[in-house]
Amino acid sequence: MEYQEKIIDSRLFRDVMGRFATGVTIVTVHETGTPHGMTVNSFTSVSLDPMLAMVCLDKGATTTEMLTRTGRFTVNMLSVDQEHLARRFAESGNERDRFNGVEYTVSEEGTPILDDVLGYVTCTVKDIVEGGDHWIFIGEVVDLGYAENDQRPLLYYRGNYNSLADEAQSRQKG
Repeated sequence: MEYQEKIIDSRLFRDVMGRFATGVTIVTVHETGTPHGMTVNSFTSVSLDPMLAMVCLDKGATTTEMLTRTGRFTVNMLSVDQEHLARRFAESGNERDRFNGVEYTVSEEGTPILDDVLGYVTCTVKDIVEGGDHWIFIGEVVDLGYAENDQRPLLYYRGNYNSLADEAQSRQKG
């Protein structure tokens, strides 16, 4: 089988990768009495033994700098009802105001766990790997939990927030 070589540019890469639905999370850190966080969809489990999870964060983000210094983070998994939080924590330039009015508790590691999330994973950083314009943080899981409810996860697909119900409804209509 012959393949034609394609010129791959960043727009094509984004369009192709956007066809892979991901969950939406907020990664939180805490430094010098101040909580920080950012919306992240590059999150996955890495290993069961030892229990490791991974997040990829933009090199220039304030949250990334703080995570590098503190070595601890929590990944908060968002429900479809928390799209407003995903949008708030994704906005650039409002890092100081992101937690205004947001309810959370503090983990034993000192990181914020947002109220009413589907689940959370708290980690201590075991390794940091450079990945282009991002840092890949591999963390050892030190705490985790999940909500006992029927909330659906918030998804990110083709540049938009979605839910499982949205996708099912669009297939039924289409």
